[in-house]
Amino acid sequence: MYDPFAKFTKHILSNGLEIHHQFWERPWIKVEIVVHSGGREDPVVMPGLAHFVEHVVSQNIDGYGNDQAREFFDTCGGGAGFGSTGYRATRYWFSVPADLATFHDVLDIFGSMLLGAQIKREVERERKVILREFNERYPFIKQLEWDMGIQRALFGGHRLETWNRPLGRPEGFLSATEADLQGFYDTHYNPSNISLVIVGGLPIEQVMFELEKSQFGMKKSGVRNSIPPPLNQIPIPMEQAKTVKLSDYVSFKIEQATYKAVWAFPADFSRQALRVFSQVLDKILFYEIREKLGDTYGVDINEESFQDVCRYEIGGRISPDATPYINELVRKCISMVPSRHDLFRRKLRACMQRCQMSDRSGSGLADSSADDLVSDHRIIPLQEVCDELQKVTFEQMAEAAAFLSSERQYTFITCP
Repeated sequence: MYDPFAKFTKHILSNGLEIHHQFWERPWIKVEIVVHSGGREDPVVMPGLAHFVEHVVSQNIDGYGNDQAREFFDTCGGGAGFGSTGYRATRYWFSVPADLATFHDVLDIFGSMLLGAQIKREVERERKVILREFNERYPFIKQLEWDMGIQRALFGGHRLETWNRPLGRPEGFLSATEADLQGFYDTHYNPSNISLVIVGGLPIEQVMFELEKSQFGMKKSGVRNSIPPPLNQIPIPMEQAKTVKLSDYVSFKIEQATYKAVWAFPADFSRQALRVFSQVLDKILFYEIREKLGDTYGVDINEESFQDVCRYEIGGRISPDATPYINELVRKCISMVPSRHDLFRRKLRACMQRCQMSDRSGSGLADSSADDLVSDHRIIPLQEVCDELQKVTFEQMAEAAAFLSSERQYTFITCP
């Protein structure tokens, strides 16, 4: 089986920085950078600090303004991502021609940004930008209260009950000082807490040599944030449903309702069994709600892993006429999964076939491998995925459905 994920070689610099390299005979090189700290590491009293740090590091590159750094990548025909924050990690990337002079220069830019920054420039401007970002996500503050209500209901007693999203909340990013930003940066932006995925036309010997003599090779104390163990017991929501009338909060006319059913889901349940389950359920939801009734354009299933627990969500925009019965209909769809052996066989076969047909570009391979490092701190070979799929059983469909029980469910509906 063609398995590019199995072809990476792992290397560790003398300072603890981790490199996953794969040589492709191409005229470019793509580098994905994972800092193993994100919103989870925010102080509870300062939500959004990791995201704020991500904003300001690219404004404090030694010898470069942010515009100059962006111009560098544009001029050489490459590209760069100057930061994206999640709960588990913060991501950066760049792609440049595979020549040593350019690679040397780009390591100066990103090495200064991620390991040697002194956060002093553009802090107040970025604070304003983040506030604008927050206001785009939450046009009125009640929406934030609703998000936090879901988190408290699902994850009582867990770090997640105080976390809404990497963006954070005004009490965090409006109060953070330069000292707070620098302190978070100095703690979490250290070589032991950073992984690089490198794909393209530079041999590993040249890559290692250039990294060691750049700021990526600097000595800086710190440790890798570890993966927390799966929760032994998933909490039962104390509150299970909320319905909101949007006309109480906005003046314009709204023609549709929204439905969201959310569960805390065990992190140690087989990922591939959950993948097959979701594909079976997705097919049933589409047929029962879209095709038979026309009550929605589509129903989405979203799974988000927080390493020790997952969040499972079914939701979509629906006809206002459907609000009285939508939850009962969704529950009916969930209950149908353990009886659909035919659909289970088809979806399992499709998943296994996709493993055989996987074909990534170099950029896609680097990106997907960095996803693995965020979730598992290692790159997962396709063969391992196939082996897990071969172990998926029809009985696991009933087990997954049981975790989506009504008593574990939080339902949130907005209506006109």
